[in-house]
Amino acid sequence: MSNEQLEQVEALEAASPYCEKMIKAISRIIKEYSGEKLPDTDDYMHSILKGMHWIFSVYDGTKSLINAGGVVIDENEVNKSVIRLNDANKAEDDSERVEAFKGLLKFVETFKTEADGIIAKAA
Repeated sequence: MSNEQLEQVEALEAASPYCEKMIKAISRIIKEYSGEKLPDTDDYMHSILKGMHWIFSVYDGTKSLINAGGVVIDENEVNKSVIRLNDANKAEDDSERVEAFKGLLKFVETFKTEADGIIAKAA
């Protein structure tokens, strides 16, 4: 494995447990926007978005390794979810937020699964 690939594996090792936390957080925000909204739901969403920014950064730096065997993560689909969430936030449309977060959840779950597989192979 090259030095770059070893660095990518290290990044994935840091990202995997964080993805687990984000999966739980996104699942919870989906429930909140589906009808169990709390007074701090919008603030919670903003902290999730900060976490998503970090995950996107790690993905960007590791996507050559993640997609080495073929495209696993469809960036166009992820971008559609981001745009959908942005539009839903502008409109303050909770049902659209739910749909957008479902797309982001799929991304995080897939990224974690692929990261875990790469980590296991590198061990």
